[in-house]
Amino acid sequence: MVKSMAGRHMPSRPRQTGAGLARCAASLALAGSLSACATFGGKSAETASTGATIAAASLEGMPSNLASKANSVLETYNTPPASILEARRRAERAASTVEEYLASEGYFAATAVPQRIDSATGTPKIDISLGEQFRIASVTVKYDGEPDADTQAGLDKAKRALLIGGPAFTSSIELLNTTLVNRLKEAGYAFATSDDIDVLASRADATVEVTYMLTPGPRVKLGELVLPDDTSIRPSAVRVMQSWQPGDYYTPEKIRTLRTRLRSSGLYDGIGIEIEEKPAEDGNNPVQLLLSESKQRSIGAGASVSTTEGAGVDAYWERRNITGRGDTLRVEGSVANLSRTLKTTYELPNIGRYGRTLEAEVGARQLETDAYDLTGLKTGATLSQPFNKNFTVSAGAYVDVTRTVEYELTRSGPSDPLDQVTFSTPLSGTYNTVKNTLDPQDGNRLFLTLEPSISTGTANATYTRYLTNATTYHSFTDKLIAAARVEAGGFMGDTDVPADRLFFAGGGGTVRGYAYQSLSPQNLDGDYVGGEALFDASFELRWRKSKRWGYVAFVDTGAASSDFGAVFGDLRSAFGLGLRYYPGFGPIRLDLATPINPRDGDDPVQVYISIGQAF
Repeated sequence: MVKSMAGRHMPSRPRQTGAGLARCAASLALAGSLSACATFGGKSAETASTGATIAAASLEGMPSNLASKANSVLETYNTPPASILEARRRAERAASTVEEYLASEGYFAATAVPQRIDSATGTPKIDISLGEQFRIASVTVKYDGEPDADTQAGLDKAKRALLIGGPAFTSSIELLNTTLVNRLKEAGYAFATSDDIDVLASRADATVEVTYMLTPGPRVKLGELVLPDDTSIRPSAVRVMQSWQPGDYYTPEKIRTLRTRLRSSGLYDGIGIEIEEKPAEDGNNPVQLLLSESKQRSIGAGASVSTTEGAGVDAYWERRNITGRGDTLRVEGSVANLSRTLKTTYELPNIGRYGRTLEAEVGARQLETDAYDLTGLKTGATLSQPFNKNFTVSAGAYVDVTRTVEYELTRSGPSDPLDQVTFSTPLSGTYNTVKNTLDPQDGNRLFLTLEPSISTGTANATYTRYLTNATTYHSFTDKLIAAARVEAGGFMGDTDVPADRLFFAGGGGTVRGYAYQSLSPQNLDGDYVGGEALFDASFELRWRKSKRWGYVAFVDTGAASSDFGAVFGDLRSAFGLGLRYYPGFGPIRLDLATPINPRDGDDPVQVYISIGQAF
């Protein structure tokens, strides 16, 4: 908070000028609110609803480099003044606002004086006398209680950001004030405050001397979490999310990390974190949690439709905190033209340490594609562990019982189904800096999995299936985003495996614009048989036109083949345009894609509708 700005050698002017104006203008800008002293940067009440076009005044003598912003901060009106008195009042307010704006740009001695007004018609004129732009003469930091030497050295270095001899922009002065307080907090001074910014201006020298008054307070060591009495979650399940060891110095990042962990657990609607000012007997400051628990049950549903995969709907039911340990039971199912699935998942988080999560599942599926029909029952579990906030590794063990009918075998007559039991131990690593999964804006995501497996039954196979996927997102502006994705997979070992473990390309998940699985290997009869290698890539340019609507242009390419030597020779590409509607929870997308190098029989256009971005 700016407490004072004394004007030195600055005589008063007829209106709110001199020291008074400088004090008001500096306070106005330094407090970060350009409406503290007048209607600086605002619009009149009548203007807000009707979109006025009548200017309060025209500015005479305003330099061109300042004129645009100066005019933008003036009020506008949708009706002319009703009287000469009202016209004069409007001009007075405009002159005061302009002086405040000029002071925020370092022109503390500037004046804005309305010309004589004898009529309510016409636009009043204001004469501008700019004067010199004031410069920084000195920067001093004073403390009510000294911080430690290392912290003080860091603050001395930080204050150099306000250049001696540089323009006295009040925004820069306030920015340094914020920086100094933040540096104190980052060094452990949790209760650090800025008591005053004292700006002494000399009209004779056109300079200002800036003095910051800081109160560091005690250097805080964080203690144990203090939990609400009425929580249904076990204290140990909450304390495991603590992001510090008792005795660690406070930093804002530690508190932000705790808040993020609590929010991502899905257990709370409201989260408050307060550090007690009085240390406990061990010298550490307890941290009080104020928590509002969320509803323990939720349901959801979704739908998709495309000209390649047909239509489908999916739904889920979820129950959280079943045993008081933040665990989750989820039942989800889907029904579509090509598949039916039903799966139950149980997740137990933070086993022994934060982030270590056990996920067990049992599920049934039925697939009907142009390449094969498959019925399967799968069960298993995965244990995952993050090494930091971006990198996670996991290991699992699964049993998958499948019955497959492959069309390449049935074309020549009745064929017995292929019954197999597959034992697999997938190992995976994920690096992820993407925050919004439904509508990514920035960040990178890299996923790699190795799945050693043994299949027994009608056919026996020992193999390792591997798959890697990399995506990146970059926002050029808040409305324009580029997104790219590359995926590759292959086999090592035998290939007499269940059909859904082979690779297929074409359709919404790989290359839009081509029919589902149509970029996959075929036998002599034209049946899709699946490949042992996969490569596909996509690039999208996403433009958010408004709050509700956006547009996308994209190119996809890819193929599945018998090996990597052949897959790049089989690549097919498609181009498309998309429409995005943003209802508030993530985009609903409509994509139209057409093959760039079509083959005989390829449809000219494919259509896809779903929830969320394509990747």
